[in-house]
Amino acid sequence: MAIINSYPTVTPSGDDLVLIVDTSVEGNPTKTATASSIASLDGSGISGKTAYIASFDQTSTDDPVATEIFNNTGATFTWTRTGLGQYQITASSPVFTADKTFYNIQGSGKSAPGQIIQPTSLTTSVASYRQVTSGSYSDGNRGWVEIRIY
Repeated sequence: MAIINSYPTVTPSGDDLVLIVDTSVEGNPTKTATASSIASLDGSGISGKTAYIASFDQTSTDDPVATEIFNNTGATFTWTRTGLGQYQITASSPVFTADKTFYNIQGSGKSAPGQIIQPTSLTTSVASYRQVTSGSYSDGNRGWVEIRIY
């Protein structure tokens, strides 16, 4: 058998086989698995799911500015300020599935303590949220959003 570092290094494809050892089997525990099946074990919990994850920053009366972190939905997302303390994230196609979409938005106000960002509604293509300070709508926030479709 060759020395392990004598083999060429390649970028694997999903159908490539990888040798593994099944520790629950005695005798001959050596087996193969595809590279794609190993990739689906991603510890982040995102692999194999449809998701949109972004950070955002909103100032004054401007639309929020999003920085996309992860997006495998096939849609593009537009962020808008619809009124004082009220915002929408609009997908270019109806990717959110009723009763199978997790929507979480977190953040904080930049200008005053006690500001809270809350999701308000979700349709097949629009996620809405608001920012409230001491019971009133307010602007000026930053945070992140995670939308997963199962």
